[in-house]
Amino acid sequence: MALKANVEKTLKLWNREYKKGFFAYITLLMLKEKSMYGFEINNRFLEITRNSFTFQASAIYQILKKLSSKGFIKAHWRKSDKGPNRKYYTITAAGDQLLRIFTESCVLPINNE
Repeated sequence: MALKANVEKTLKLWNREYKKGFFAYITLLMLKEKSMYGFEINNRFLEITRNSFTFQASAIYQILKKLSSKGFIKAHWRKSDKGPNRKYYTITAAGDQLLRIFTESCVLPINNE
């Protein structure tokens, strides 16, 4: 019984930690394709994961703020046909470099083994 509890506890911890890093990485991948606003990023992330990950909307903006403060993305305002202006995020050269290096050093080696 204790083993099962330890497994469940560890899986919850890994899931939480995995989401934090995973979301920042996936966000950069999405922004490499096109500029997006926060709610659009959220919806795309849920689509990619088939709604398997849930998180608070505020978490998205915390990640965007952190990526922006480190210079990996930049924000700009755009008019919207469907309501107020929206803050769009775009990957920067530094973000593109981070994405490329991480993918080459951490993601691709996993697929090649």
